[in-house]
Amino acid sequence: MKLLVAHGNDANFLSLIEKVKKLNTKAGPFAHILIVGDIKDETINNIGDIDGLSTLYLFGAEGENSTNIIRLNGFGVYESQDKLRIGYSTQTTKQLHESKKALWNKFKQLEDPVDILISREWSSQVARLNEVFSGTELLDNIVKTAQPKYHIAYGDNNHYFESKPFIWDDSNQVSRFINIADFDSSKKWAYAFNIELARDVISDNIKKLELIDNPYNTHPQKRALVTDQHPDDGHKTAVEPKQKKVKKILPSTCHFCFTNASLADHMIISIGNSSYLTIVRGPLTTPKGDMNFSGHCLLIPIEHIPKYNSGQDNFKESTLVKEMTLYENSVVKMNYRKFDMSTIVFEINSERSIHFHKQIIPIPKYLILKFETALDRQLHFNNENFSNNAKLNFQKYSSTDEEYLKIRDDPKANYLQFTVYETSETDPQVYIAMFQPDMRLDLQFGRRVTAFLLRAPKRIKWDSPACLQSKEQEIKETENFQKGYKDFDIMTQS
Repeated sequence: MKLLVAHGNDANFLSLIEKVKKLNTKAGPFAHILIVGDIKDETINNIGDIDGLSTLYLFGAEGENSTNIIRLNGFGVYESQDKLRIGYSTQTTKQLHESKKALWNKFKQLEDPVDILISREWSSQVARLNEVFSGTELLDNIVKTAQPKYHIAYGDNNHYFESKPFIWDDSNQVSRFINIADFDSSKKWAYAFNIELARDVISDNIKKLELIDNPYNTHPQKRALVTDQHPDDGHKTAVEPKQKKVKKILPSTCHFCFTNASLADHMIISIGNSSYLTIVRGPLTTPKGDMNFSGHCLLIPIEHIPKYNSGQDNFKESTLVKEMTLYENSVVKMNYRKFDMSTIVFEINSERSIHFHKQIIPIPKYLILKFETALDRQLHFNNENFSNNAKLNFQKYSSTDEEYLKIRDDPKANYLQFTVYETSETDPQVYIAMFQPDMRLDLQFGRRVTAFLLRAPKRIKWDSPACLQSKEQEIKETENFQKGYKDFDIMTQS
């Protein structure tokens, strides 16, 4: 059975349908066409002639069904006349929490897996394969129960992502996960595929697949195929799990390295001898008062190093530490003296990182005293709700505390750190949490804490519609930052 899934929204729906018609002529015909996205009833009614198209399934659309348009909203399981079984949840994370009991009661009654699962959100387990988009644990048990051949999500409008296939131990079913970008994005907005409805044991074709560990296994390991049996007892054997390797990123492909031809140099504010300062893509903060730019910036070593202290001799006296300290202090001074703002600096120091950097974020003075409350809230959320995340425990120090400096200067130490500057004149407070390098970290933890402090939940993700800027806006942001920073830039001061 040949299927097509496409992602649109109310504004582009009619244009999307025209594209789908052309795809159906060129690559079809498709037995079923599934369209995800929030489409209004009046827009659907203006769809016009859809002769030549098979049944349209509209996920997230409300209204009455017709002969060839099926609207599926909320959550449930739908079976077509030709026995295609589709599970779906078009709910946001908030709606999932509100209906989690009914949702689970619906899916736990499934006697057979579904062929396709459509969901707005990602499950938390599959989100760990990407590290760009966060997921929700509420979908984990749904996926494990449904065991779809294809789990298709559409919560991330701006990225296309496709996992390699993985297998379920108890059913020998192979699954794939795909997130489809929106029609208006520059990414892949449609996905065509063939699906077999029969659920046979592993075939020769499946044996040729490059399977990854099932992300829903508590202790995932590569699984042996059914045919790999011991000749004496018939029990299945397991492939020895491989040690997970850190993906090596070369300077030529690193987003922060000058040797990368794609470096966004229009975003650079100031370049030093050992480090440089740049605005961020998708800033968390927005212009406030006299500060006509976001103020959210990155401080980055020029050398391609994963950790602040990568074993340099006499680290605390190194030119890198001295220069980055001067840069950090200069931005803190600008924020406080020129714009009456406090500052938070967040960094991850890990041997598994690609290129070390510090995030520097201006904070209104009236909010800075609530930092610990914001940290405790996200800490509880991380430690209690995400069982696979590293359990974090922050210790508070002054920036000159010998115990803290010992941690910072230890080349073997891996830690997350917040430095909180209430003013540019007083000693900052340091909050630091140690972790083992093989532990899984929420790389957005610092942004989550700060977004909660700033009461800006829609700006947690850098690539959310609320945060994204055009190149022209980024250029203007850089120019405005440079003008505000001119009297504090360490490279222009005598």
